[in-house]
Amino acid sequence: MSISLVYLDYKSADIAVREKFSFTSSRIREILWNIRRNEEISGCVLLSTCNRTELYISGPEIIDEKLCELLCRQAGVNDEKISGLLNIKRDKEAMLHLMEVACGLQSMVLYEDQILAQVKNAAETAREEGAADSMLETLFRLGITAAKKAKTQVKIRAVPNSAADKAITVLSERYRFAGRKALVIGNGEIGRACCKRLMELGVQVTVTLRSYRHGEVVVPEGCNTIQYAEREQFLEKADVVISATASPHFTITCDMVKKLEKQPGLFVDLALPRDIEPGVGDLPGISCYNLDMFYTDYSGINRNEINEIKEIIDHYMLQYEKWSSFHKINSFTEKVSSIKINC
Repeated sequence: MSISLVYLDYKSADIAVREKFSFTSSRIREILWNIRRNEEISGCVLLSTCNRTELYISGPEIIDEKLCELLCRQAGVNDEKISGLLNIKRDKEAMLHLMEVACGLQSMVLYEDQILAQVKNAAETAREEGAADSMLETLFRLGITAAKKAKTQVKIRAVPNSAADKAITVLSERYRFAGRKALVIGNGEIGRACCKRLMELGVQVTVTLRSYRHGEVVVPEGCNTIQYAEREQFLEKADVVISATASPHFTITCDMVKKLEKQPGLFVDLALPRDIEPGVGDLPGISCYNLDMFYTDYSGINRNEINEIKEIIDHYMLQYEKWSSFHKINSFTEKVSSIKINC
C-alpha cells in the first residue's frame, strides 16, 4: 500500500490551465465516487482551490501515466501539453507535501489563512463520501494538527492574511482609491475581505447579493448592496470592479463593458474559474488583474520562521511513520490469526 499524489499548482500552471482543473463541491463528490469504484484504490481525497488541484490516492502504486490520465479524465482534459504540467509525488514526498500545503508553505500568499480550512474541507468531504481510508484519514488529520500548531506557535512577518488582502495592498500602491466607487461581485469570504479593505482606504463600496435573508447573509458594515442581477446596470457608476464568486460562468463579459458609456478603469478577478472574461483587459483604457498577478515571494524574509514550521512538520511526519508501522503490525497479526482460524 502506498500514497500517490498527482497535482498542479500556480508554480507549474498558469490560471488558464488551473481553471480547467477547478471543481465545484458537487463535482468533487462525483469524482470521489467515480474513483472509489475502482476496487484497487483504497482511498482518495481531492483538494481543489484557486491555486492548486491535488488528488491523493492510497492503494497499490499507480504508474505516472495512469495517475495523470485519471485526473485529466475527471477534468475533461485531453491535451498532452497540459497533462505534462502535472506533478507526481509518492509516499513520504506526498505526505510532506500535504503537510506543507496545510501549513501554508506552498501557498501563493505564504502562510495564508484560507488553506487550512480548505484542507479540512477536502478531508471532510472525502470522509462523508466514504472515500478516505485510514491512511489518508490519518495523514490529513496529522497535517491539519501540524498546521494548527504552526499557526499558534509561529508568526510570519510582513505577509498578508489572504489573496484578497494581498490584491488590495498591491493595487493601493498603484492606484489612488480614496473617494472612488467600487463594485464587489460576490459576498463570500474573499468578497467580504475586499469590501473591508477597500472601505479602510476610503472607497464607497457596493456588493452584490444573490439573495438576502435577514440574519442569514452577512454584509460588511458600511457597504451598499444590490442584487447580483443588477450588476450590469451598476457598472457605469463604478470606478473599480472586483469579482470573487464561485460562478461557473463569467460575471463580467466583454459585451457588457463595451456598451457602457462610462467604463470602470480597473477590473480585478479573484476567482477560479475566472469571473471576468479575459478579453476585458484588452479593451482601451482598462486594466484587468487576475490572481497570478499578485504573487510575491516572502520566503526570504521568513527563513527562520519557515524552518520552525518545518520542524513542526517533521514531528508530525514521525507521528505518521509510527502510526503506519503500528498499523502494519496489526494488519499482519490479523492475517496470521485468520490463517490459524481457517486451518
